[in-house]
Amino acid sequence: MRTRLRRIAAVAAALPLFLLSGPPAAPPAEASTGDGRYAGLDAYVRDRMRATGTPGLAYAVVGPDGPIHSRAWGTDGRGGPVTADTPFLWGSVAKPVAASSVLVLAQEGRLGLEDPVTDHLPDFRFGGPGHASRVTVGHLLAQTAGIPASATFAVADCLGPDCPGPAERIGALDDVRPLGPPGTAYAYTSANYLVLAAVVESATGRPFADHLEETVLEPAGLPGAIADRASAAERGLAPGHQPMWGVPAPIADGVDDDGAAYGYLGGDLDDLAAFAAFQLRSGRTAGGEAVLAPESVRLMRTEGELAPSGEGTGYGLGWRVGGLDAPLDGAIWHTGASPGYSAMMFLLPEQGTALVLQQNLHGLLQDGAVMEAGFGAARILAGGSAPAGAPSAAGYHAAVWGCTALAAALALAAVRSALPLRRPAPAASRRRRAAGAALHVLPGAVPCAALAAAAARMGPGPLAAWLPDTALALCLAAAAGAALIAVGLVRAFRPGPGTGRAGAR
Repeated sequence: MRTRLRRIAAVAAALPLFLLSGPPAAPPAEASTGDGRYAGLDAYVRDRMRATGTPGLAYAVVGPDGPIHSRAWGTDGRGGPVTADTPFLWGSVAKPVAASSVLVLAQEGRLGLEDPVTDHLPDFRFGGPGHASRVTVGHLLAQTAGIPASATFAVADCLGPDCPGPAERIGALDDVRPLGPPGTAYAYTSANYLVLAAVVESATGRPFADHLEETVLEPAGLPGAIADRASAAERGLAPGHQPMWGVPAPIADGVDDDGAAYGYLGGDLDDLAAFAAFQLRSGRTAGGEAVLAPESVRLMRTEGELAPSGEGTGYGLGWRVGGLDAPLDGAIWHTGASPGYSAMMFLLPEQGTALVLQQNLHGLLQDGAVMEAGFGAARILAGGSAPAGAPSAAGYHAAVWGCTALAAALALAAVRSALPLRRPAPAASRRRRAAGAALHVLPGAVPCAALAAAAARMGPGPLAAWLPDTALALCLAAAAGAALIAVGLVRAFRPGPGTGRAGAR
């Protein structure tokens, strides 16, 4: 929490610079391979980059042998040019990578998809002993363990140096209410994959990142991928950008040391393309050696395979399956984001190609607008056309500027209400004083209640990590509201004429 407070203070100190700097313009291309066949694709991605003010972006069209066409534009969080060698974080694109590593363990017989999680983690008590004992490894992979989406914030995004490991974090799920019996309700949450990391560490006796590198990253051709804080530092990962009142600011520089299973995996464009090519080869190395068995590949790409209904989840084992309009209705895909970074991967098995795209910008309330670059590009690659419109960021602007305006209005009201305190209190009835206090307390309580509700839903740390400007504006509004309440109470209860010692005659 202390780290979060320091981060908010730094953001507040730098706020004038962010507001005066204006959105960056997309600079000329820094790196490219390919030919003119993809000019339309390049133009679309560049347009989306400009529309969102994305500082840096890299994307590639990939075949089974690697990149066919690639482009990189813009600058990183330290002002350097983005190239194919610039590392990014991939967010939840980590999930199909992590799922691949679990399937390798299952193929080796070191764990089973039907194994109860409690066989590997006796302290796993999500939903109580009766529920926890029925949750299997497969349920976690398929996002059908019954863990609600809101549980993500209870266990994920621990960015400090002293964060507990996966096995220690799962205790936060003990009192979470399940959505239903295991296997009956789908809910996408990174909590499932944090628990999977703990299962893998129990089964192998090694850190998850080490197991991931040996079983998937190295065979797939990305041995230098970022999987923890040490590898992020080694690769020179620059801070990602988050919107600060609409202006991208390079303030996101945290990595969850134990988050490689659910969202803190990354690397450069060639790394991301290498995993896509590995998947297009159906889990085989560039030399033809099988890492994933055909049945493992099938399970990963089959919607609802481990749910009793067998349908309706839109998820396989680590992959999103279908759920998109034609021509992407046959795509195997995943998107991902971590604070300041976003990435997308679309496999088009029928045409033997894939599209990967990574950006050093993400805002939780701008997710649709930022991610549209990948969805639109994938549609074009699949033979369709880009959507006529793009998701709006109006909700984001309403939230951050609404909270900012509220903070300013309440601060002004508190100052104006405090000015009469320099003069003696006028005579007033008890009812009039109570009414005056209510006029201060009720509007002042609104942002305080909103901040408490937001912190309760997400937790103070994730709230500051994912919504830095909105969280700061809401904190300022709550502080101004508390000041208004305090002034109102002082005005209501300070002695007036005819009261106190001076008036006792």
